[in-house]
Amino acid sequence: MRNLGDDMKRFTLPALAALGLLISALPATAQTISFGDAYGRLAKSCGRDIERLCSTAQMGGNGIRACLEKNAAKVSADCKQTAAETFALLGKRVQAQTTAVQVCERDRQQYCRGVQPHDGYQLACLLKATKVVSAACKQVIVDAGWND
Repeated sequence: MRNLGDDMKRFTLPALAALGLLISALPATAQTISFGDAYGRLAKSCGRDIERLCSTAQMGGNGIRACLEKNAAKVSADCKQTAAETFALLGKRVQAQTTAVQVCERDRQQYCRGVQPHDGYQLACLLKATKVVSAACKQVIVDAGWND
């Protein structure tokens, strides 16, 4: 039997869009940032620094982050602050995605027993059960970005 983690890895864009509609009633608030929003924030506050100091750095694999940290003495104060906040929020999102299966396992067993473990059905079940799912599970789903 596959678990919730297998399901979460197999989401499709249409499934994610549908899930976003399902959990609009979640009371938890996001304390993370999407990768797209993070790039936008960094481009706005750090664009000049990145062009000047990190033009050869790779976007993926923490290349920009490493470059900004390496050149911290030359980076503007606004960029330093924005980068620190943005990377902290991204780190929290990645951590939530990593721990969601463990955090929600008890809720999944209790409220989604018998739900087929594929195509996001178990996550959809947890999202539909928001009135009874634990606060920790709700929050990790929000922080993981699986509701936006």
